[in-house]
Amino acid sequence: MDTIELISRKFIDGDTPKLASGIGYVIVFSIFYTINLIECVYYHQWWFLNTWGIGLLLEIIGYSGRIWYTINDNSSKAYIMELVCITVAPCFLMAGIYYILAQLILIFGNHFSFLKPMNYSLIFIICDVISIFVQAAGGGISDAPSSREIGRYVMIGGLAFQVLTISIFQFFWYSFLWKVRKSKKEFNEEQFNPIYHELRNRKKFKKLIHFYLLGISITVILVYTRSIYRLIETSSGWLSHLSTKEIYFDILEGLMIGLSALIMVIFSPGVVYGKHANLYIKKNGFDYYKEKDNDFTTISSTYEYKRNDL
Repeated sequence: MDTIELISRKFIDGDTPKLASGIGYVIVFSIFYTINLIECVYYHQWWFLNTWGIGLLLEIIGYSGRIWYTINDNSSKAYIMELVCITVAPCFLMAGIYYILAQLILIFGNHFSFLKPMNYSLIFIICDVISIFVQAAGGGISDAPSSREIGRYVMIGGLAFQVLTISIFQFFWYSFLWKVRKSKKEFNEEQFNPIYHELRNRKKFKKLIHFYLLGISITVILVYTRSIYRLIETSSGWLSHLSTKEIYFDILEGLMIGLSALIMVIFSPGVVYGKHANLYIKKNGFDYYKEKDNDFTTISSTYEYKRNDL
């Protein structure tokens, strides 16, 4: 039996992970995946569908791999399947959050942000892609016993980069929230983007926006906590106390991401913005349209920023 297979057998609590834990997470994330799919299709939130859809699907695949090596603890493939999928999944979840910030900047106004909407999408998503490839590469390298430690160091680099990215993002996120709150308190909505006046004054938007912003903030903190845990865990070694006790994994990995998914299916972007409120972040501007059915009138509007505004 090779080294990586021995590691998989001792990965949790000195032996193998509990079967009930793996099955439970597969069921929970499958439910969240289905709800997210329905919400995003119904509300036309295609970017959130792709990012959170892929992220939750990777969680399902990862925990399926966890079940696999619980049943067959001689399989290094099962261990790598769990390791790579669960490790990189939050990168896709954060990509959805990065795009939400860009959408909110459009709704409230570019002047509340240090960067412009397109810049947030490009910079942080590119960082996410780099983190994904580095972490996945590290997991793949770890499959060979001779390069196990090299793979671990590569994964540490990817996780550290992810933690740094989320740290920087939080600075931009909370500074944006503070500026919007300050402007609202001092000037009401006079400084907000007039193009989105109708959207901001929708009954559901006004009712949910504060919970929405709070939910996103909590989600970011949960994913951030999880990422710090994985960084420390990987840095301490595959057979360290932190890596071999299932309770740490269940709370700091599974629970953190599970709560994040719960929050975001409750406060999905489409639920807050409305079914036909589409925010497109483009190179030369954005389009917004809202269609009302039945006894409501149909409204279609487009606003293009100048190139230097994006």
